Amino acid sequence: MLGHPRQSRLRLLLGNSIGGIIKISRNKKRMTKPKFTFMELPISQVARDPNQPRKDFGAEGEKNKLKLSIKNYGIEEPIKVSEVSPKRYIIIDGHRRYICAQKLNMKYVPCRIYPKMTDGEFETRRYEMQNNRRAWNSLERSEALERIKYSYGFKNNHELADYLGMSRSSVQLAMQMRKQRISNLTMMERYSVPKSVRMSMLNLFKKLRKIKKLEVDDITAIIFEKIEKKVIKKSLDIRKIGKAFMQATINEDEIHQFLTKPDMTANELEQRTRQTGFALMCGDLIKKITQKKENGTSYTKNEKASLVQLESLIRKTIKVA
Repeated sequence: MLGHPRQSRLRLLLGNSIGGIIKISRNKKRMTKPKFTFMELPISQVARDPNQPRKDFGAEGEKNKLKLSIKNYGIEEPIKVSEVSPKRYIIIDGHRRYICAQKLNMKYVPCRIYPKMTDGEFETRRYEMQNNRRAWNSLERSEALERIKYSYGFKNNHELADYLGMSRSSVQLAMQMRKQRISNLTMMERYSVPKSVRMSMLNLFKKLRKIKKLEVDDITAIIFEKIEKKVIKKSLDIRKIGKAFMQATINEDEIHQFLTKPDMTANELEQRTRQTGFALMCGDLIKKITQKKENGTSYTKNEKASLVQLESLIRKTIKVA
């Protein structure tokens, strides 16, 4: 294998983006000098940047998703490098791809090559590349997983997870979320929920939990009924309900009243659940103790001593009251 441009493969890899590499003058019908070029470089000529702010690249492990993807499909997005000297390049963006390529013993890697830069230019370009990305949200991710599952005809989510090198639990959760969201979106259409309220509704659904004998499905139906009767009218109302559910352990009685009284508004719920700083502190402590119990986490010696002291104080306080 020679270290020269593989334009046919890169054009297939990059599609129409190749057209954006070189500017063509319509009048003179000639190509001007490009700001960067594409080329497959010997991996031995490419080096990591020791000043890269990100230190944890998550490239370890045989089931690393990126490594598995590169093994199956190659490097889909070229590594961005800057020329330091002839046949020597430093990575601007793409350290994880580079590390995975090394572990897979690849001899060449596709690169987008920028000319030599000043330190300021280098840092600025890297910041723009790495800081302006937006990851898929959970719904976008679950929709993509569903399309892959359908396209390949996988019988279940376990087959999909194994194929992608993802944990079965994370795939299962994503697919359940998709079903939930589709169901909720259908309900929004049925009840003519204003578009301005829908995003707040989707955020609220993540916070809902069982309140006494009311299951999450029951609570969802009640909220839609309140919307239909104009008891809930705007996004602010939805956010107030979500705020109450964030402290559901403390606010359980008040939330139950809101759900069982058809005409009770979000404003009334907010007034009844308005907490003092002390109450919020107690709520946080209850939440942390509950999490430790559910996770089976043991307490340190100091934590146990503090809990014993707290228990004694609470008993005395309740007795006095």
